[in-house]
This record gives sequence, structure tokens and C-alpha cells, in this order.
Amino acid sequence: MVIQETSRTMGLAFKKISRFIDSQKFTLTEIAFETPYGAINTTNTKKAQEAQAAKQAEDGTLDNDTPDGEDKLITINTFLNVVSLINQVESDGEKIMLNLLLLLIVTGFRFEEASSVAEDALERVKLTEKDAKHIAKKFNLPLYDLKINYLAMKGSPNKVHWVEPNAIPLVEAIFAAVKELTQPYREILRKQRSSGFTDFLPEAIKNIDNDLVELDVICEHLIVTADAGDSGRSDRAVARDKAKKVLLNLGALPDKEIPLGKRKFKFLYSKAKLNEAYKLLAKNKKLIKQGESFTRIRVHMNKSHPIAYDDMLFIMPEGFSSLTQNRIFKNIITDISIMPMGRFLGSNSGTSVFMKYDLLDEDGEYSVLKTHIPRHNVNTFLAIAGVTDHLQAVLMGRRDIKQNEHYQHLALAQKISPSSPEHFKGFDKPSVKHTKNDSPQLSLFDNFDSANGIDSNIENDCSDLDELFSGQLDEKQITNPVEHVKATGTMVFDSDLSLESNIKKSLHTYGSHEENARFLADALSENFMPDLTEVYKDLVQNGESKKAKELLERHSHLNALPLGTCTRNLGLWGCPFGAKCVTGQECGYHEMTGRSGELETIIEYSISAQNNLKQLEQLVQQDNSYADSLLKAKDACLSFDKMKSKSQEALAKGHLISLIENPTPEQFGEFRQPKTLADFFAIELRRMEKAKAQKDGKGEKEPKND
Repeated sequence: MVIQETSRTMGLAFKKISRFIDSQKFTLTEIAFETPYGAINTTNTKKAQEAQAAKQAEDGTLDNDTPDGEDKLITINTFLNVVSLINQVESDGEKIMLNLLLLLIVTGFRFEEASSVAEDALERVKLTEKDAKHIAKKFNLPLYDLKINYLAMKGSPNKVHWVEPNAIPLVEAIFAAVKELTQPYREILRKQRSSGFTDFLPEAIKNIDNDLVELDVICEHLIVTADAGDSGRSDRAVARDKAKKVLLNLGALPDKEIPLGKRKFKFLYSKAKLNEAYKLLAKNKKLIKQGESFTRIRVHMNKSHPIAYDDMLFIMPEGFSSLTQNRIFKNIITDISIMPMGRFLGSNSGTSVFMKYDLLDEDGEYSVLKTHIPRHNVNTFLAIAGVTDHLQAVLMGRRDIKQNEHYQHLALAQKISPSSPEHFKGFDKPSVKHTKNDSPQLSLFDNFDSANGIDSNIENDCSDLDELFSGQLDEKQITNPVEHVKATGTMVFDSDLSLESNIKKSLHTYGSHEENARFLADALSENFMPDLTEVYKDLVQNGESKKAKELLERHSHLNALPLGTCTRNLGLWGCPFGAKCVTGQECGYHEMTGRSGELETIIEYSISAQNNLKQLEQLVQQDNSYADSLLKAKDACLSFDKMKSKSQEALAKGHLISLIENPTPEQFGEFRQPKTLADFFAIELRRMEKAKAQKDGKGEKEPKND
């Protein structure tokens, strides 16, 4: 345990050092060190909770149709509740907050990006291409594209978000509605800014002839409070008391008190005192700063961008976001921060909009949303639709494509991507249950035809392999065989090996020396450890089976490497060559295994080596001291080319087997009640793809429209 904790601490330290070195560009290629150790907390993590839930389940497993992170997706009931709010919300504050939520749902913006968008951020771009116009007319879409100018966060260089064509009318309606609601507040802010934020009184109070202002007028134009409720007092009396307390807290005492009867007074405040109280309130809330009053500072690409509140779309009076509206300062106009938005959606303490209008989810609880959930939802839609990771990152305003995986909460049924309409055969009929005799797993090697597997057609030249396989999966998925199989849903099988040996080979899951020796006896070939194969066959043919067995046991140290395997006893002797095999240098102990993801790993390493070679060729022209490094880089590229050819040849002799053959409706989750919008999206997408496949199969052509 102590060793593991020490390794974890050192791993995290090395990761920090690696990030610093990479940021300073000290090396030609990024180090990008990753520690294999996860978080220390092993009892309260999500994975631990899932494992505990699996233990308590009757069959010891979790529901495969439940999306990973389903709590980060919008449920159908919650979405319907949001739609119903459009006709239920009453106050202008509720309408502004609801429109901000709708913009988050449509665009997938981060909250900071959406809440700081400018009132004039929309820009129409006319369609000029003939094909684009034809498509727009055909589907009754606007004859223009719509972009939202904004500043992306987290290092993303994005400044433009292109609105999905079907959503253009909705986005324009959101902007139009909010601009109309916030126009009075914008005028207040601009007048205050023109005065240098020294005059906070509204025109209704400034136009009073007398310098003294009654408390009732203050309650109408400056400080609005909640009604009396069940206190038994009048709303007017409660509002007066609350407003008086607020002014007292701001250091404003009445300038004059006129008795009106038994324990009743008329309180009068001077205009100057009211103005100073408002200025103090603005300073206390840090709205007045040197040169940046009533301004939000946005950081984009390491540069600060001040955005004046009066230029922003989403603004409202201070306290207007509270649904109970205990206290509203009508002439203090602010932006919308994440805390009141969270309270509005129910993720922070307080009365949410769903509570106020009694809108429940299917479990009988009030609906709850977080500001980031719409972003998860949009990214999940893109993943289900098969949009590439690079394009997902671009559309979501993300710098690192590896961040996509944190937003892709897909059920197993949603992840399956049928390549042909054959996968849908029988969907309109009762599902066929496999018996022991016709199970596709048990008959895996009876006959390698299209019914049982997909013959590998990897017969490309090495020059084509890089383009064919690079960048399809992340590093973890190509260097970890289990992750590769989970990501692709396929394994390559060799009909000359047993089922057990095929699984061990594909997943690189070997066991004891005896198990490894038995595996080698089954797996040795001209493509896997050819030198050992030749000696082993000679011993067997000469009847020296005991020596042959001892030979396999001596070479049964199959140490898993990111690239291939090492047959040296590393636990006893270590590696005297500094793991040179990983950099492409040849080693007598290094062998390729044919495991899942190995070819992709070779290709990624090969591309990296080729990039290094190009840089070294340029450096050698300036400094001849890089000549030795250049020779090693050339050798590494040649070595990786050999590995690619060898791996390609071995894979070509196998068969690519889908682990889910002709998925049934149950495997697709067809009979599971859809719970989230992502479920609905996946179902509708499959229906559209099925209809299109059937239409294409009939050879139907669309009529041309001029």
C-alpha cells in the first residue's frame, strides 16, 4: 500500500513536470506523461458506487441500456417542463432567465459564454452557393446562415458559433424577446454610464419638485420587496418596513418623519442621500471599479476583454432573478451570474422555477437542471450522430478533443453503429433467441463466412495505413487492448487458434508461466516469434517434447508493452537497453503480438517518428551535431515500417469478428422506455437511417427542383 501511494504521488509530480516542460516547448515532441494511478478516494467515487450497485443487483451486473452519466442528460419530462414554462412564467426576470436556458439548450454554450453574449451578437450570412440555396428551399430553411459572435473559454480560439439551420428561427426569437425585455434596463445603464456612475436616481424621482422623497415613492421606483404573505399585515406596510431596513443598512436615515396618527409616520429621504445609498450598494457589490464599472471581464486566449453590461444581452435589476423577489433594486442593473441561475434551475438552494410552477419529473420530484447539462446534451447528440471528435471539438468550442469523452454519455445501445440495413432485419418481427446449438459464439470458427464474421480486408500499402487508421481512437484505446475492444466492439480471430488463445492474444491477458507456455505452443507461427517457432518445431519433430516444453517456459515472459511484448524476465533482470523497442529500435527480446489496437499503436508511433525525422532533417542543415540523432530517427522509421508490414500481414490472415452480431431490438434498447432526449434522438436517428437505407436499396431518386 505504501509503495502504491508513493508511486501515485510520484506519478502526479511527474505529470506536473511534464506539463510544465511541454508548455515551455523544451523538447521537439511533447512528453505528455500520464500516470496510471487514479484518485485516492476509492469509496465514494462514481466507479465505486457503480461497483457496489452491481454487487447488490440480482445478476451482479448493471443495466447496459443505462447511459453512462445519465444524470448529466436532460430527461424527456424535464424538457417538456421547460417547454411548458414558456407559457407559464410571469415576471420579466423569469422570462429572461428562461430564454437564457433555451439558448444554452440550443447552442451547447458554457454558461459564461452564453450569459456574456452581446445584444448584437447575431449576424446573418446570405447563402451564395446554388446547392446550399436548393437544400434550404427544399427543407423550408432560411436562405441565410446565422452565426453568434462570442468569446470561447478554456483556451479555445473560437469566436463564432454557427447556429444549426433548423434552430435559426428559435435563436432569433430568443434574442428578439430578450432585447425587448431588457431595453429599459439598458437605457438606465447607459444614462448612468454617461454620468460616470454618479447618478443612480430614476427620472421619476428626479422629476419630483421637492428634494425630499416619500418612502412609498421609494418602494415604487427604487426598492421593491415581496408581499406580506400570511403575516396578517398589509403588503404596503411590509414593503415600507423592508425598504426602510434596507436604507438603514446602507447608512440612510430619514431626513424627516411626519406623524400621521397613532404609531404612524411619513418618512422622507433626501435625493442626495438616496443616491449615495445606491452608490454605496453598487460599491459593496463590486459593481463600481476603477475604469471597469458595471463591466464583466472575459478572458479569451490569455487576453482580458471587458464587456459593458449595457452591451450584453442578458441583464436585469439586482434581485430580479429571485423567484420570491424579496428585494429588488430597480436602478442597479447587473448581469446574470451562475449562482442565481443555479437557484432558478433547482441545482442551488432556494425556490426553483420548477417548484414555483409545481413541475415534477417522472420520479415525483421537482425537475432539476444544472447550467452545464445542456452542453452535455448537445455533445451527446453529436456523438450519437457519428460526428468525428475533431468536428465535435470545433462545434463545441473546445481546444482538446480528448475532452469530448467527458461529455459523451451514451448507452451501449446508442453506441452501436450498424454499417448496413442488414442489421435491422427482423426489427419488425419477434426477436430470435439463440439456443446452445446456434449460438454465434459457440460456432465462431465452424465456418468463416459473412454470416459469422467480416473478413479482414486490410490489404493496403503501408503508405495508406497511416491515413486509414491514425487518429480514430485515443492513446488509451489503442495501447490498452481491453479499451480498444470496448471502443470498437470487434476482435480479430485466427481460425488456427482455439477460442481461449484468440481471446488471450487479442486482449494480451496471459497468466502463469504454465499458461503462457500452453499459449505459445498454440500461437507460435512465422508471424509471432519466428525464431523460437523454428527451434520449437525442430525439437518436437525430433521427439524431444520435454526440451520443447522447457524452451517455451524459458520464453514465457510475455510482458505487456504499449507496443508489442517483451520476452525477457524483466522482473528479475530488468531492461538493459532503456526500452529502446518503444522508440522503434530493434531488440531481440521484442515481439509483436497481434493484439487488439497494436496496428493503430504502431501507426501512431510511426507518424510521430516521421515528424521527428522531418524536424531533425531541418536541424541538421543548421547544426551537424544532430547527425547521429538523424540516423537513429531514420532507423526508427524503417523499423516501424517493418512492424506495420508484419502486423498487417498477421491481421490479414485473421477475421474481424463483431462482438454483437446482427443486434436484436433488445440489444438496441428498442423496448426500453426512452428517458432522456438522447434516447429519443438515437431512436429517431436509427429510424431515419433505416428509411434511407431502404430507399437507397430500392434505387429511388429524388426529383430535381430548379
